[in-house]
Amino acid sequence: MQELSFAVIGYGRMGNLVGQVLKERNIKHSVHDPPKGFDITNKLTNENIGICFTEPSAGYETTKKFLSKGINLVVGTTKFYLKEDGSLNTEMLNEFSKITKQKECRMFFTSNFSIGMNAYFQILSPLARMMSKAGYDVAIEERHHNRKADISGTAKTIGNIIVGEYANKKRFNFGNCERKIEPYEITITSTRVGSVPGTHTVVFDSEVDTIEFTHTVRDPKIFAKGAVDTAYWLIGQKPGLYTINDRLQ
Repeated sequence: MQELSFAVIGYGRMGNLVGQVLKERNIKHSVHDPPKGFDITNKLTNENIGICFTEPSAGYETTKKFLSKGINLVVGTTKFYLKEDGSLNTEMLNEFSKITKQKECRMFFTSNFSIGMNAYFQILSPLARMMSKAGYDVAIEERHHNRKADISGTAKTIGNIIVGEYANKKRFNFGNCERKIEPYEITITSTRVGSVPGTHTVVFDSEVDTIEFTHTVRDPKIFAKGAVDTAYWLIGQKPGLYTINDRLQ
């Protein structure tokens, strides 16, 4: 296994857990929590890969600076590469892909580092296709701890999978139930309570029955371990842009 020296960027809840995993495994790393606009790459010494869990507002800038200096990057921050409607900003991702080829480095991004959750994604696609053909309506529910400051990126990934399988669903309604929902909308509701690390449920409903498809995280460290393991996988790949689907193949 190639020796890596990590830079952990962003030291909130997830960055802290990544730091714990690296320390437990006796892996070289530095920790940085820079303000927006600060070029953290100028502070690096021999780090050859970063794990990014910054605030979404700093995500684009941090990612571009790392890649532009040829430093491999695992990105756990999600919101910055999504459009307001929750779909992927392909223009931004194409920009990152071009830089990785020019600078011969690698970037990995995902909304969720849990292998179980990503198996859930793969199962969901044919299930949603089947339920759509059977005429079932669909909604998404996500539940997290009371310190989470945004709508789950995983819930948006789930929504994009469903939009791809439901011909009549075009956009998300992020819990606005003070009005009648439009037939082309998928409701995504969010609950914030206690210390819940993450629960996602897709509800398929008909006039005669309901199917609930749920994934529940018991230990949030699964995301940190997944990010570190992904870094070792990523370093063995050719320069370019990668997602969890590439890793699971």
